[in-house]
Amino acid sequence: MLESKLKKDEVTITDHGMIAAAKSQHYEDKFKVVTQEAQNAIKKANQNAQAKLDAAQLQHEQDMNSYREGLKGSIVISHLQARLKMAYDARTTGFECPSWNVKAWEAKLKDLGGNPVEYPAKPVVEESSKAAEMAINASGDADKDAGADPGPGAVDEAMVEEGVAA
Repeated sequence: MLESKLKKDEVTITDHGMIAAAKSQHYEDKFKVVTQEAQNAIKKANQNAQAKLDAAQLQHEQDMNSYREGLKGSIVISHLQARLKMAYDARTTGFECPSWNVKAWEAKLKDLGGNPVEYPAKPVVEESSKAAEMAINASGDADKDAGADPGPGAVDEAMVEEGVAA
């Protein structure tokens, strides 16, 4: 009886061992599948993130190039406006430099979309003569007696010496 019971238990233990081995293999296979799926999902997420990063870097480079080109355009426009103002101011004083291609500057400014420079309505000579007159009066007062009036001829003589008046 003991032997038959021992034999029966031995079969039962062997059966349980085979069942445990089969379950173990099943779960190991399932673990491999799940692990592979997770690794594939991580790889796909990394690829998507890298693609987004590459797109963002490309967009940044394009934005920076656009900004630089816009800045260059603004600098050129400012430079042309300053040149045209200088040329217009020089014309009002009677000075014209033949190497200044004012028409080309105006055309380039118009092409770039810059605001046109206004030709001065008043000659600059009047403004500079007022400034020269004030400077002469200030320096003339120091040289002459405090009570003496320099008179209108003194201002004209000083302006002729400086080359302001014609």
